[in-house]
Amino acid sequence: MVVAMPAITLLSIVTRLSLYQLAPVTLAVLVTGTVLIVVILTRLIKSVRHAGAEALREELSGRVFGSPGMVLAAVEKYGQGRAEAGARGEISTALLLELLLRIPGVTVYHGLQFPGNDDADVDHAVAFRNIVYLLDSKLYRWGQYEWSTTGEKDLIVRSDGYGRGTANWMHVAAHGYQRLLGPHVEIVPMVLIHGRKVSVGHRSVSSEVCIC
Repeated sequence: MVVAMPAITLLSIVTRLSLYQLAPVTLAVLVTGTVLIVVILTRLIKSVRHAGAEALREELSGRVFGSPGMVLAAVEKYGQGRAEAGARGEISTALLLELLLRIPGVTVYHGLQFPGNDDADVDHAVAFRNIVYLLDSKLYRWGQYEWSTTGEKDLIVRSDGYGRGTANWMHVAAHGYQRLLGPHVEIVPMVLIHGRKVSVGHRSVSSEVCIC
């Protein structure tokens, strides 16, 4: 635009037309210049964002292993509804875990083998220094959820008593990984519940596992 105004003034002198008479030309030049600047800035911003995203992916590529949502491969075993709900829960947790990757030294794993059970897995694990967090992802309907523990069996139940509850074996997975990794590693098992209007009741911690 700074270059355009002297050019328009020169055009006025050459054509012997007043600036008022050249107003439509001036307006067209200004509008065209503004559009070009907006287009250039938009492309520049997109380019910078893309480069930043690529750099971040490259930086984190060696710190994320496995893929969330692999439960979809077990539709025949769990049924379409349960498999899709499980996958959505795992993907929701995976998105949250991406935030932890901003912390240097954090490594994230998806779809780990459940110790001693070839038909089960641990949805996620987060390793930081000598601590390993084992995470089980759930997607539930509305309600308040908490633990009901009987002997060695943990049940996730609705606080209002609705339904029969769901057995959870994260404490068993924690014991298995403790044996595999040794006493110098601290194992912290957790259950992450996703869903609309979902909350955690008073019994949020069983003997070993936390619900959040």
